[in-house]
Amino acid sequence: MKDLGPLIHKAIRRRDRLSSVTNALRLVNGRGDGLDGLLIDRYHKHLHVQVLNDQWHKQILLIQEALTAALAVDYLVVKIRRGLHFEAKELITGPSQTTVEEYGVKFKVDLNDGLNCGLFLDMRHNRRLAAGFAAGKKMLNCFAYTCSFGVHARKAGAAQVINTDISRKVLERGKDNYRLNGLPFSGAEFLRADSVSFLQRAIKKGQTYDLVILDPPSFARHEGKVFQVKRDLPKAVALSAAVLEPGGALLVTTNYSDLNHAGLERILSRGLNGRRVDGIERVGQDEDFVGTNSFKESYMVGLWVRFL
Repeated sequence: MKDLGPLIHKAIRRRDRLSSVTNALRLVNGRGDGLDGLLIDRYHKHLHVQVLNDQWHKQILLIQEALTAALAVDYLVVKIRRGLHFEAKELITGPSQTTVEEYGVKFKVDLNDGLNCGLFLDMRHNRRLAAGFAAGKKMLNCFAYTCSFGVHARKAGAAQVINTDISRKVLERGKDNYRLNGLPFSGAEFLRADSVSFLQRAIKKGQTYDLVILDPPSFARHEGKVFQVKRDLPKAVALSAAVLEPGGALLVTTNYSDLNHAGLERILSRGLNGRRVDGIERVGQDEDFVGTNSFKESYMVGLWVRFL
């Protein structure tokens, strides 16, 4: 592709404003930047390239040249995706781990740990939104992954945070993120548990929260149980609403591309069980995800719900 370099440089310049708040962002978002099938993420001086279709296979060295001409690069990995599988090629070698920062909060990432590096870049605005509400509040962070919402909330002065996830590995990485930010914690803050089951137990025990984060994977399997957004999100939303204190807030998001904002609002409405809502704001991916929701690889719908 003759104009590959200029297109990549234009996409990078398009995101200059974000450099004042973070050094972790999406530099190229496929079709949104006129580069269909090419995703490029920056994690400080580490670059993570995903190739989604065959047209880019012969352009990998040109991609590398364009990126190194525009940025200081310590590490560069390309992941050629074929469905759920991928082949990784390190073009600039070195440690795959690095530390990034957003709004003064630090996170460890590892660009060779599967397709997800440890921080979902598209959730940056939503983490900031939740942190703005969290001071003095009790927060339940379901499907916590590496606990980025928990870190933001605790940095913002949350009184209590519970991070739940089925993976011990990601919770350990969450603890690393707490340590990186100088946050004290106890083991009770990180619970290896199925988040839906935890919500059910919380209701039985009368445990309540001021803020619930509900960002489930589209599909997950654990100990013979399967979570599917299409089937199970309505139950999770209803349970989340049930554990919220008056005046509380719920952030519910999904990358499941068959569900739009209107459909998510219908799920919320059915799950309220008489709870009254003060306001609903539609949310999605942050601004570096140009063309969001116009193609499957860049999709998120969400609701920020304030309760009476």
